[in-house]
Amino acid sequence: MTKIIFKVMMALNNTKKEMDMSFMIKEYSLSDQFTIINANDITATDQKRLITDYQITHETINYALDNLERPRITFNELTQSYLMVIAIPSFHDELENMIQSVTLVANKQHIICFTTHYSQHVMKYISRFFNQNNNSQNIILELFAYLIQEISKEFLDVLKVFYDQQEKIEVEFHKRSRRATTITTLAELQSKITFGLTSASGNDDLIDQVKNIFRLPNQSRKINHHTRKQLEAAQIEANQVLKNFQLLNEIVQQLSGTYNNILNNETNDVMRYLTVYSLILTIPTIVVGFYGMNMHLPLAHGSWAWLYALIITIVLTIILIIDMIRRHFL
Repeated sequence: MTKIIFKVMMALNNTKKEMDMSFMIKEYSLSDQFTIINANDITATDQKRLITDYQITHETINYALDNLERPRITFNELTQSYLMVIAIPSFHDELENMIQSVTLVANKQHIICFTTHYSQHVMKYISRFFNQNNNSQNIILELFAYLIQEISKEFLDVLKVFYDQQEKIEVEFHKRSRRATTITTLAELQSKITFGLTSASGNDDLIDQVKNIFRLPNQSRKINHHTRKQLEAAQIEANQVLKNFQLLNEIVQQLSGTYNNILNNETNDVMRYLTVYSLILTIPTIVVGFYGMNMHLPLAHGSWAWLYALIITIVLTIILIIDMIRRHFL
């Protein structure tokens, strides 16, 4: 009986795996002009299928699998296909997964979107776009512009979170008991902002790259007025994100510099006080040491010798403190 149950569980598990594998490459019926395909977390088998069924090159697949690929748009005149790599936030706190690269390949028949578990939400924007637009002359470029706008809005949401964290860090830093944790949090925030700034800069360049494609001498296709407006709107959104990241980066860098100066000053104060205490503590040792030597000292044999030593110690200590105050050491 146990063996039968085990076999049934294994069969169900294998069926589940097959179902999961079948959704690595999924086709959507969203457009009359194109087949929309989502290649999500593709395996080696999926790569072969993309090459065989959709004529995707190994080079394109390598771009799609590289999460560190910089945002860019290229046009292949021979195959009449576009390739766009765009950076998208994943809304995960882990630094290595915070920013993801999404690759889109578009030709006359297919629009293939390469995603991962962290970036698959971009498909909702593609679905929404084709539900609203289906008959445009430059539909691929308008899709690119639409994605840039929507992803820029996502980056603005990320920026709001970063601004809130920065304000919280400013408040927490004034609590001495929290300063060590605050400095660590500030360093993590600075790393995240650097990643975001790099991605925003790449996305901001995408529209200029599209315009450069259509300035090529052998380029016969033209951008109509509506598409140009969409591209300009996308560029405004992307540039706004970039400017906000640059501003936040400057604020955090200034905070970091200010906090470092404060901590350095506090460290200097601690060292100054330790030096003063060390000097003061040496005085009793010196005075008592003289009285412990085998040499004749005035008032050394009376019953009040300890009091004389204490008075001498106090007088010398006061003289030392006054001298330090006069030299602005205290």
